[in-house]
Amino acid sequence: MMNHDDDGNHRNWLWYAVLVWCAVLYATALGPLLPVNWWWIRIGDYPRLQLLFVYTVTLLILALYRRRWLTKWLMGMMLVGCLIQVYWIFPYLPFAPESVQSARSDDPAKRLRIVSMNVLQENENAQAVIDIVRRQQPDLLVLCEVNDRWMDDLESLDDQFAFVKKHPLENKYGIALYTNLEVLSCRVRGLVKDDIPSIDASVRLRNGQPVRVFAIHPNPPRPGESTAKRDAELVLVGREVADDQSAIVLGDMNDVGWSRTTDLFQEVSGMLDPREGRGFFSTFDATSWFMRYPLDYLFHSDDFRVVQLQTLEPIGSDHFPLMIELSHEPDARRTQEAPELDAGDKADADQAVEAAK
Repeated sequence: MMNHDDDGNHRNWLWYAVLVWCAVLYATALGPLLPVNWWWIRIGDYPRLQLLFVYTVTLLILALYRRRWLTKWLMGMMLVGCLIQVYWIFPYLPFAPESVQSARSDDPAKRLRIVSMNVLQENENAQAVIDIVRRQQPDLLVLCEVNDRWMDDLESLDDQFAFVKKHPLENKYGIALYTNLEVLSCRVRGLVKDDIPSIDASVRLRNGQPVRVFAIHPNPPRPGESTAKRDAELVLVGREVADDQSAIVLGDMNDVGWSRTTDLFQEVSGMLDPREGRGFFSTFDATSWFMRYPLDYLFHSDDFRVVQLQTLEPIGSDHFPLMIELSHEPDARRTQEAPELDAGDKADADQAVEAAK
């Protein structure tokens, strides 16, 4: 039977555990605010929604210790953590303002239907990919993590598209683009590393409008590596498309829309995020019900409006496919506000590129 001393010691140990737990959680709130590219700091950009849930549960636990004088300070820390997370994810909540308007034209010549998939190199369920393509009938298809085996398994897609650009690799950075639109130009580029390629293409919509399409897959934060190359690639792509009248950047960006890096990409490029005000549309990790983030993105210039946006059924990959249909409506420029680049953001962009050299 536990005596009073043992019971008191047990309570004290639980209290000390709560103190350490709160300190760790508070570090997860403040750490990602630091202007550094260390992987163990930047990884904190991802689970903001999950951390918000954990902070809320911790507040309930702290209520059990409300008679202790330190508890009110700990609860204040957790509330600050909640506010930090809400600040970053707020644009993606369904009741936030939409940065991209819904389509007003029903002209099919203005429409552009796109499907983007990270197929997962080890995944062998090629039929699931083929079935999605058959059902969705995209004008433009982008696949990430393709190797030679994937290209062989998806050979039947070659007959469904007028133009195919394949760049299979065995390092999980292979990429491929398929389209039935007129292709004005297309090339594979390694912006920061030759073995992490992007596809830079220009296509013509059925209404005659040329659109630049940049399909990318930068490397993610990894233990022992900084995010410098990922950050630099996003900035460099942003600079490339900044002066294009119509442009789209898409793919597995290995970043979340609410990170400082993606904010900087939007400010450099002047591109819009159609997720804002519509929801998270989380695509990774398809194998987890809790730890999910929106890593597969599509950004576009301000002359497009959105017809529809959705994640699709699983394909055996750790990513869900993403489908988005856009409508080219140039008058949208008058009512959609693209992000602007100020002097401070330009300095941050220069620093991001320099850090990757």
